[in-house]
Amino acid sequence: MKKLGIAVLTVAAMGACSLNMQSVRTEPVQATSQEVFWAKNRLAEQTSNPGLVRFQEFRTYALSNGHRVYCGAMVRGSNSGIASEPVPFYLRADGDSVVAMNWVSTSAEFSAGKCSEAAKGRLKINRL
Repeated sequence: MKKLGIAVLTVAAMGACSLNMQSVRTEPVQATSQEVFWAKNRLAEQTSNPGLVRFQEFRTYALSNGHRVYCGAMVRGSNSGIASEPVPFYLRADGDSVVAMNWVSTSAEFSAGKCSEAAKGRLKINRL
């Protein structure tokens, strides 16, 4: 009985979390050079050496709610010249405000998953 109660609470909690989610359409777009510069700087400034960050991939998606999503992979450099492995990133913005950002290796799977969703034309996002 106790296990059944825990299972019911878990399902209820998962349902409550999904109430705060919405599905939006995505469409690949060509970002302006200013937009790319802004997004790359927001990501790079999160690292300890922003000037040494390199972007191997960079894609932009327009969302049906007016937001933009920036996806790709970035390599963080160090003063010793050692570069990290490419790490997927995900950045969602509303104008020039960052709404969500994941760029560290511990959230690489999440970033890759969100970017894969965006590439398929639909994305689940947190409702604001």
